[in-house]
Amino acid sequence: MAGFTRVNGAAAAIVGTLTTTAQLKAYLISVKDDSSTAIDLTADDGVVEGKLEQLLREINPLMYFATNSGAGTVTIVVDGHANDATSLQERVRNIFGAANTNGAANDSTVALATSLVAS
Repeated sequence: MAGFTRVNGAAAAIVGTLTTTAQLKAYLISVKDDSSTAIDLTADDGVVEGKLEQLLREINPLMYFATNSGAGTVTIVVDGHANDATSLQERVRNIFGAANTNGAANDSTVALATSLVAS
């Protein structure tokens, strides 16, 4: 019986690279106001219509983690087909920007994650 050497298929098994097998993407959101100051999401933690709730309702992540600090940072996992950093950033800025500016002056940022750490 002839034998075959496997030469394909290991490309997905790479250390140090964030890899998805289900078209998911992770992003780091830094929520800021119009003067580039971090918005403390813990200030109204668990409150109906609170800042974190507004963000989650708008983005509807599959998974998220909001840091327990005043840094205003949230890591989200979303469907990679329907979202990218540019569209998410526009949506975040519209939530936290000044009224009637369509988020134009807001300094919130969204960056594609290159790693995830669980603890």
